[in-house]
Amino acid sequence: MITNYDYVIIGFYLLFMLAIGLAFRRMSKDTSDYFRAGGAMPWWLTGASAWIFSFSAWTFTGAAGKVYESGPLVLVVFYSTIVALSVVLAFTCLRFRRMRVITWMEAVRLRYGAFTEQFYTWIKLPLLLFFAGVSLNAIGVFMSAVFKMDMTTILIVLGIVVTLVAFAGGSWAVLASDFVQAFLIITITISTAIMVLARPEIGGVSGLVEKVPSAHFHWGELARPEIILLWIFGNLWLKFSDENNMERSTMYLMTRSDKDARRMVLIPLIGTLIGPLIWFIPSMAATIMHPNLAAEFPALKQPHEAAFVAVAMDVMPQGLLGLLLSAMLGATVTSMDAGLNKNVGICIRSLYKPVFKPHASEKHLLIAGKLCTLVFGVVIIGFALLVNKFRNIGLFDLANQLAANLLMPLALPLIYGLFYKRTPGWSAWSTALVAAAASWLLGHYVTPEVFQQWVGWTKPLSADEATYLKLAVTTLGGTVIVGSAWYFFTSLFYKASPQEYHARVDAFFQNLRTPVDKHGVGGVQTAVYKLLGALCMVYGGFILLLILIPNRFSGRLAFLFCGGVIFGVGAILFAASKRKARQSAPTIPEK
Repeated sequence: MITNYDYVIIGFYLLFMLAIGLAFRRMSKDTSDYFRAGGAMPWWLTGASAWIFSFSAWTFTGAAGKVYESGPLVLVVFYSTIVALSVVLAFTCLRFRRMRVITWMEAVRLRYGAFTEQFYTWIKLPLLLFFAGVSLNAIGVFMSAVFKMDMTTILIVLGIVVTLVAFAGGSWAVLASDFVQAFLIITITISTAIMVLARPEIGGVSGLVEKVPSAHFHWGELARPEIILLWIFGNLWLKFSDENNMERSTMYLMTRSDKDARRMVLIPLIGTLIGPLIWFIPSMAATIMHPNLAAEFPALKQPHEAAFVAVAMDVMPQGLLGLLLSAMLGATVTSMDAGLNKNVGICIRSLYKPVFKPHASEKHLLIAGKLCTLVFGVVIIGFALLVNKFRNIGLFDLANQLAANLLMPLALPLIYGLFYKRTPGWSAWSTALVAAAASWLLGHYVTPEVFQQWVGWTKPLSADEATYLKLAVTTLGGTVIVGSAWYFFTSLFYKASPQEYHARVDAFFQNLRTPVDKHGVGGVQTAVYKLLGALCMVYGGFILLLILIPNRFSGRLAFLFCGGVIFGVGAILFAASKRKARQSAPTIPEK
């Protein structure tokens, strides 16, 4: 049950987030600083941000709801990312860093030309803003379930906070908040999982496995094996495409060198391997503790999405639920503020500057970027409200299907273009249109009834099977097969491209072959260590004070664990900043 302590904790968290933006407001001197932290970030900081960006409150609402219905089958979605990140580690991360641009959209211009840059800008900006609205809506679902408050009010308040953080500090504040939130999410979800397993009605891991519905471990009860296999292949491509296209380069462009770009991949790789095993425990336990969520949360359009929070409200002592909600806020803030910062970067560097103000100074562009952040924040809030009003399917399936139909066709040329250069400039936008059209046509005409006739099944497909089938057909058939065929077909016209295009593409690929070495940013590194260390100690210290809340010993121990980890990390970083300052200080020669 929510208490006054929880309200105080959430209020402090929101103020802390605003303080992060203020603390880093002086770090942005130009658009390179504001949109990619000047390419001066430590690898462990960009790695933590890349991992935390990969999930949001959707993990604890949409994915949790799917776990409630289907069990560990949802691990396929998360573990598909492991395959994708392995390719990034081996090949793509170095190419991302060597593009040597401020925003990924500038790399599109270098590879495919100005027209393709504008095509992607006008198409991607609305889509990216919409997906940021979906992320904001996810945390609204979570908060509404806990506080029994109006979703509209919650979405507006949260959207304003996130916008102000990104407005004040730019990419510096985004990465700093991601880092603190990563440790908050790790510690609080571990605490939640332990408390759930300790409940007598659960009885530990063995009791959980024994008591959940049999369909959770017998996937054949959920859908036909053939459909599940197609769905798995569709998700593998979905995640590969998501992690290996130029758009994903934003975090890698913030690192100092090739070596750092490769090392940062290890954090999301390990985090994605271990994290879901912890996060899914409460949602699976909800099938035992809350078998009828629809009756408990009648106001939610998708009651199963409250699975995680329903269990958390059962097991958490006073105050800890507020900390969990802060972690969920952090997850959404990460997704939304990073997306907000990235979208503003595209708008300013690829639309405002080349089209409207080609001779604008860096100072002018920086001011324009901050104003654009405020405008885009309002747009994202508007999209979140629209999603809440009109969506009638679960967040899990909504996000996956939108990505398959819209984002994957656009991503295809952004993957191939990093490795294959013998295509004309129009190959990218034409491939995106052909793949999107093919995905829509296949999704529209290859209906469950048609597929059933093809394979000769007599039993109709269930609702879940129809959803899995549509994702597989649109992704594998429309994007991978038709889109790829068209992209490489355009190679026949490469030689006819203008010489200027050939020269620019040759220069782009020469950059991809040229390593990036560390550059002199020691002072910046010291400031980052100091500020981030101080912020972690402040927030960790606040959590440690929550031990004073009257709770049982287990509750106090949870606060000690969460606060101690964050405070300890902050102390290490602060001490490291002192050491770096001494090392970089000029030495006075002896007389």
